[in-house]
Amino acid sequence: MNIFRLNRNYKNLTRLIRIISIIAKYGFSAFLARIRAGLGILPERVFRTIQEASTKALTEPERVRMAIEELGPAFIKMGQILSLRPDVIPPAYAHELESLLDRTPPVPFPAIRKIIEEELTTGLEDIFEEIDETPVACGSIAQVHRAVLREGGETVAVKVLKPGTRETAETDLSIMSYLAKLAQSYIPELDQYRPMQLVREFSEILHDELNFIKEAHVIERFARFFSRKENVVIHIPKVYRRYTERSVLVMEYIDGIKISDVAALNQAGMDLVAIAENGARMGLREIFEFGFFHADPHPGNLFVLPGNVIAPVDFGITGYVDEESVQVIGNIFLGIADRDVDRVIRYLRRYDFIGPGVDLRSLKSDLYDVIDLIGDSRLEEIDTASTLQALFNIIRRYRIQFPGEYFLILKTIMQIDGLGRRLHPSFNVTQIARPYIKRWLYQRYNPKRSLRELYFFIDDLQHYMKTLSTEMGAIIKRIGLNRMRIPLYHENLDRAVSELDRTGNRMSFAIIIAALLLSSSILVQAGIGPFIKGYPIVGLLGFLSSAVMGLWLLIGIIRSGKL
Repeated sequence: MNIFRLNRNYKNLTRLIRIISIIAKYGFSAFLARIRAGLGILPERVFRTIQEASTKALTEPERVRMAIEELGPAFIKMGQILSLRPDVIPPAYAHELESLLDRTPPVPFPAIRKIIEEELTTGLEDIFEEIDETPVACGSIAQVHRAVLREGGETVAVKVLKPGTRETAETDLSIMSYLAKLAQSYIPELDQYRPMQLVREFSEILHDELNFIKEAHVIERFARFFSRKENVVIHIPKVYRRYTERSVLVMEYIDGIKISDVAALNQAGMDLVAIAENGARMGLREIFEFGFFHADPHPGNLFVLPGNVIAPVDFGITGYVDEESVQVIGNIFLGIADRDVDRVIRYLRRYDFIGPGVDLRSLKSDLYDVIDLIGDSRLEEIDTASTLQALFNIIRRYRIQFPGEYFLILKTIMQIDGLGRRLHPSFNVTQIARPYIKRWLYQRYNPKRSLRELYFFIDDLQHYMKTLSTEMGAIIKRIGLNRMRIPLYHENLDRAVSELDRTGNRMSFAIIIAALLLSSSILVQAGIGPFIKGYPIVGLLGFLSSAVMGLWLLIGIIRSGKL
């Protein structure tokens, strides 16, 4: 999307002006000044918005959080995703964004009723025997109503997408993409954070959250994972597929206690230690065994049922992990545990996570500081949260380019550890993780696995040896026929090319103006008619045209801010 497309779409342009005004309102005019050249067609008054006096005493992370809340649902979701990416933002910002208010006033029930009936193509009374008009939960993109099915009489939770949310999200995603492109072009120091890639990743997550059919698939997948008898400590709610569409999700109503409500859990006679361990096992099994995990085990998303059973209710953010990812993360942790910094560096370099300009000696020194943080503690005594936070600081400082899913895994482990400590101060997720680490080590160095990997290596080698002669022959033949082509690609030259085009256009414009002035002067001196009040009409029109074009060119140069 470009600014010209925005200009043609009044709704998008109006929304962009609103977003720019809010950014300025919370004291981020310096950011706007850096990207202003790319926002040249916006009215000047937009950039004159003054920061509100009430926000001047707040910290910058607080102002960022408040601005995001005012910007609306899509930006709130973006902030929540960023809070899960400690490689992108400093700890103070991540902590502040974790408290984003994902709540908006509920939509009146008649509008919710209309969406349900349109999606399910039938009357509300044909599906539900009763439905509470007051929502039991209300977020920025959806709200949940308790209901009773007419068929079967089960109590269910009806999750409904708020009207207009999908359209507003599409508009905001387009504007986010545009602002990210401007930030990457005009603020070089942000390039390391790859803002355009972050917006693309977030766009995929948000589109999934706006599609309740996709969420139903995810819930059913988790239900299959935890369907064995030994996993009775985890309860995945049932999905009623017959009544589920893109904007409506009907699932089992979980009548439990929020896992964060420690007083209520104690009053109900629950075992807090067992609850913490069950929650940890749920997350660790998802990561190490299933390769598919709930990436936001937030206290508000987890309930406890009788018997210390954990029941997650929101499956909007999930992550995938393959065998290679587990291997990399496992070896990094083992390297730190064994005080083997060279092993950590070796794995970081093997997968090109370290850039060419990184000072390896300084990186090793900082990794030794992390090892000193652990000291000689036993595995179960390691402070997981502090260790991971120290690693995140190193990752940011040295611009280590981990894939996004790695951070979701590490952040999930931190959340599990934090939640467990909230329930029981002596809880440590590392102790619960011990069996999973041992199992991973056994599988990693199992002789049968090594033989299987050797077989695949020999099979690949045999395949390449067979095709090598054919491919080399084709290359030599192309060289002999002068048909060998080597494509060249450039990076980060778009802005330079754009500036050259703009400069060329201005020079062409100036030449045309000069030619008009010169030709008009010749016509006036030669006295070539027709005349008006003694002056040649063609010459006067030439002077007028050159004056208008010159003024237009001058205004364009002034508005660009580059005289």
